[in-house]
This record gives sequence, structure tokens and C-alpha cells, in this order.
Amino acid sequence: MLSSYRIFDQQTLVVYDLKLAALSAVLLLFGYRAIVGFVFLAVCTLLVRPEAEFFELLCYAAAALISHYFYCKSAGWRSAASFGRIQLTTKRIIWLCLCNALLSVVFNETVCWLTQVDLNSGKSFIHLLTAETLVRIQGVMNGCVTGIPLFYTVLRIIYRPHYWLTCMRAVKTQLSSNVGIYRFTAWFAAVAFLMVCLNIPFKDNIFFTFYSLVLIFPLMLWSSVRIGYAFTTPVWTVMMIVLAKNNENYIALNDDFMLHQVLVSTAIFIFTLTIVIMGVLARFNTLRFEQLLHMGFTDPMTNMPNLRALKADIQASPDSTVCLIQVPEMELFSRRYGLHFRARYQKKLAEHLRLKLNCDEKVYYHAGYGLLLKLENPSWGRLSLLYKSANSFRYLHNNQQLGFRSGLGYCKATQFCNDVYSLTGKLGIVSGLSLVNGKPENLEAQSSRVHESNIVGRTDIRTVLQKTLDNDAFVLMAQPIVSTRGEPRYHEILLRMLDEEGRFIPPDRFLPVATEAGLAPDIDLWVIRNTLKTMQQHLEHSFSINLAPVTVCRASFVHHVQLLLTEFGVDPHRIIFEITEADALSDTEQSQNTVRSLKSLGCRVAIDDFGTGFSSHARLMDVSADILKIDGSFIRVITDNEVSHYIVESFCHVAKMKNMQVVAEYVENENIQRCLERMNVDWLQGYHIGKPVPLLSLV
Repeated sequence: MLSSYRIFDQQTLVVYDLKLAALSAVLLLFGYRAIVGFVFLAVCTLLVRPEAEFFELLCYAAAALISHYFYCKSAGWRSAASFGRIQLTTKRIIWLCLCNALLSVVFNETVCWLTQVDLNSGKSFIHLLTAETLVRIQGVMNGCVTGIPLFYTVLRIIYRPHYWLTCMRAVKTQLSSNVGIYRFTAWFAAVAFLMVCLNIPFKDNIFFTFYSLVLIFPLMLWSSVRIGYAFTTPVWTVMMIVLAKNNENYIALNDDFMLHQVLVSTAIFIFTLTIVIMGVLARFNTLRFEQLLHMGFTDPMTNMPNLRALKADIQASPDSTVCLIQVPEMELFSRRYGLHFRARYQKKLAEHLRLKLNCDEKVYYHAGYGLLLKLENPSWGRLSLLYKSANSFRYLHNNQQLGFRSGLGYCKATQFCNDVYSLTGKLGIVSGLSLVNGKPENLEAQSSRVHESNIVGRTDIRTVLQKTLDNDAFVLMAQPIVSTRGEPRYHEILLRMLDEEGRFIPPDRFLPVATEAGLAPDIDLWVIRNTLKTMQQHLEHSFSINLAPVTVCRASFVHHVQLLLTEFGVDPHRIIFEITEADALSDTEQSQNTVRSLKSLGCRVAIDDFGTGFSSHARLMDVSADILKIDGSFIRVITDNEVSHYIVESFCHVAKMKNMQVVAEYVENENIQRCLERMNVDWLQGYHIGKPVPLLSLV
């Protein structure tokens, strides 16, 4: 009933044939189980219908079965998947449309020739390569291209009604995202107008000829790309059925009828293929764009939303609160177990926290060692609950329950909608403060701002530090160390650095930053080189140089010192390396090797800041150093505090037993100097003895 034929020159001309499409759709959905139904249909047709229809059914069934077999062989297990998939479209066009239609025509002609039965779909033509045969083949192919998806969808909805929701969801998704109501209305009105022109009786007006059909093509192409394959294909199929039924309205039955029929049939077939292919490509591009969008907004290791997703969400909801849960210990465990350990921990922690979030709140992956949360107006109680929940979480790994301390920093996202990376950086500062204070910390709080200011200051120092090192712009100062026994004085080298405005930055501010940045060994070697360069011109001076702990632990340090001593030809005995008590008395093998190697070069070694660490007199007995420098915290109060007096006195006794000379730091007045002289301290250093002066002015 849906197929369309036209009588021309006493022959039945196939305009649009859907019978083969119906059989192929049944095979596609049910597979070879449909053969039983085909047999039943053939028996019924043989009993109650004309003989020609029975032979026609056999031809169509044979063509459908053969084409389906080759299609399944090429498509594999996904052969019965729904339409619109780019991977299957080419195979379906080749096997289910082109091959199917050609086989059905060949079988029809063969049966006509063998049985002399005039089949309903067309009479056996003496010459196959005629316009009638071309129109017939294209009518069947048009039916297959448009009819198979339509019948497949209808049958699948009947078989499983919930598939209707899937189809509607697919149409709604693409329609709502690409086309507004005004554009859709304009498109619908234009298509309806042209269809009316094509389906009313022919008149002497260009819009009532197949010219209107040409105008419909770009409209349907636009629909295929913008509205989508799932909507356009069934609509175009219905339009094809209507146009085929009213073929005589826009193609006049005159001397040029056959030529016009061939042109229209060919144009419809080519454009049907174009609509299908463009629709499938548009659907593929949409899906691929969604996949790329998902990849762009998702971390590949944890499959959690990332910072881009957070930025998009807080732009849509700027009044929300963003929290950062930071787990610093995760860095250590990630080094041991790998990044996958961190990813698994973050996923499990996220699952644990989601149980305490509302439906419109989300958890995001953080590239550091924690998670980000977007909350809607959380109370202090909820924030405290999340903080406790994160810290009470236990992760099972290798049959061990692991628990990590975490900090929680939070703030309103309003001022950071366009700079989520700055937001996470600032939250990292307050989450560290939260870890120390044991409670959630607000970025806007006073303590957090002070902490942030300190971080900013450290980053500025780091920038100046690298620039100063690159430009050899450090300033060397020298503070005298005077003997109480009349020996020649020597000087301690002190390092100073200027900021960009020419002001001195205290060493206690830039030296910790240098250590964190891994620049301390390079700075120490710079100091040694420039000190030796000065000593090369002034042989009478001796200097002591402080070494950072990380420098002492470097195996290559002594080798560098040896090369510098050789380069500048300085007597090693004139150099004293000051090593802090923690390094000199360390149990680390490398620290002990460094001390021994420096002494073997001929340099002297001093233990700096003695008395502040966890050393004991017994451990001091195992160290072979030349000088013991007593920390200034004891010297400052030596005249007022009896305990400090006896502690310093005991240090001096132990040093004498080890044949070590003693240096007292922070000698600030004459009373301290006299007290130390009575204790027989060998060397004195402090502002009362002499203030630091530039090294260049000293020489």
C-alpha cells in the first residue's frame, strides 16, 4: 500500500518500492529466525493471492536473505545495531540497498523469463539497460535507503516499547542543542509550503513542478545536519511516500515524461544518500565532540571532573563555595607506589565524600594531592563534618588500612569565576594552614591572608634569588673572629642579597627558600669560589664559610672544593668550613665522609651552633673537628643565667679533651667578653668584637 507505481506505455513503472525494505528490516531485527515467518507469508500468499505476487515475494525474500548474509559477514556482531552509526552506514548502503535492489531486479527478470509471469512490479524488459529499468532500480534502492530504517524503528518499538523513549531522547537532544523554536518553525513552514505545491494538481506555474522538489533538498539537508538523523530520516521517508503517490502532479505525462522521471528518480536517490550520509556524519561529529568535551572536562586516570569542569560550573553558579581537601602525605606514598595509588585513593575518597553531598554538589579531581568540592551555601557545621569525614577515611591497600591527615580550605567562588587556577593555588595555602590548626580554614580569614602573604613573599624571594645567582650579584660580608690568645684574627663570610629596590634581604628569609628550591649547593659553591678569588690576592687572610645541610650531603661537593683550591692556589688550612651540629654529628654516612674528606684536603672544620641540636657529649667524642662554635643563645645570657654559664663551661671542657678550639658567638658587650676570657674560650665573635663589613672593603 505504501509503494507507488505508475502505468506508462502499458507497463507498470516502479516509482517507489518498500516491499523489499520491509523484508530486509525484519531480517535485520530478528535475524534468520524471520525465515519461519517468510515461509508462512509465502504459503499464505500462494493460497490467497495471485501467482505473480508469490513469485515476486520469492524474489524479494531471496535477495533480502543473500544481501543480509553478506552484510552480517562484513558488519559482524554489531549488524543489528540501530541506524545512524557511521561504522555501519557504508556497509548497509552497499549490501542492504545497492546489492539488495540489484539482486531483486535480476531475480525478477529471471523469474519473468523462466515462467513468463507478468510480475506486479514490472514487466520483463527485452533490453535491461533502459530508462524504465533505471527508474525501477532506483525506486527499489530509494525504498531500501529510507524504508529499512523506518520499518526497523517501528518493528523495534513494537517489539520493545521502551525503545520509543530512546528515539525521542535522541531527537530531543540534538533538536534542543542546535535549533531554536523560530528556526524550526521557519523550516517546517517552508517544507510544508513546497509539499503543498508538489501535491496539488499540476498547474502552469514553476512552483507546481519538480522545481519545488529541488528547493526541498537543501531544506532537508539543513534538517539532516542541524536537527539530526533520527528526526530527518523518518520525515523524509514519509515525504517520499507522499511524493511518490502524487508523482503525476509535478511530472506531466507527455513526450518528455520518461526523461523527467529518470531525472527526478536519480535526483531523489542521490539526495536521499546525501541526506543519510550527512545525517550520520553530523551525528558522528556530535558524538565525537561530546567525547572530546568529556575528555577535556575529565581526568583520564580517575575519570572525575577536572579544573575545566569546575571553571564551567562555578561560572554557571558563581555564588557557590569551593573547597580544597589537600593530602600532603600522598606525595610520599605516590613516590613509593606510583601515580595509580594516588588516583585510586582519590577515587575512593571522592566516593566516600559524595555520600555527604547534596544532589547539586560535585567532587572534582585536583592535579595535586587532594580533591575539590563545589558546595551550595554550606554551613560551618557541614564544612566541619566534611573535614572530619576526610580525616576519618581509611583506604585499604595491600591488606593494610591507610589513613592520611588532610586539610580543608574553602572560599566563595565569586571573584575567581575566570581564574580557577589562581583559586586552587590560594586554597592550597589555606588547606596547609588547616592541616596545622586542625579545622577548616577560610581564605578570607585574617590568619589565612597573613599565611598567603608569607607565601607570596617567599615566591618573590625565589625569583630574586635565581636572578641574583644568574648575575653573580650576591654580596659577601666578613665578620671578624678575634683570638683571646693573641693569634691572628680570621673572618666569617656572611652572604647577603639585595631585592629589586636595593634593600638587603635577611639571610634567615632567603636561605630557607634557597634550600627548598635546591639552590643552596650552587650558592655555597659560588661563595667558595668568590672567597678563594679574594684570598688569591691577599695571602694573609683566613676565612670561615658556612655550608648548607644539603651541600654537606652531596657526594660531589668535596671534589668541587678540591678543584677550586687547585684553580686559585690557596692554602687549604686558611679555609674553615662551618657545618651545623645536626650535620656534623649526623649518623648519615655521607655527612661523615664529607667531614673526613675536607680535613684530608687540609681544610679545617668547625661545628656551628653547637648546643641547639639533639647531640650529646658522648657523640661529640666520635667527631674529629677542629673548632667548636657555641650557639649564641647560651652566650647572650651567660652573665645572668647560671645554667647557661655551666653549660658553656662543660662544652669548653669537652672541646679541650678533643683538642678543639672554642668560638663563642654573639659577644654583645664587655661583660660577656670578660666572662668568656675567664673560661679560656679561644675565639670571640659578635658585634662587640666587630660588625660585618663588605669583603672588598676588608682587603
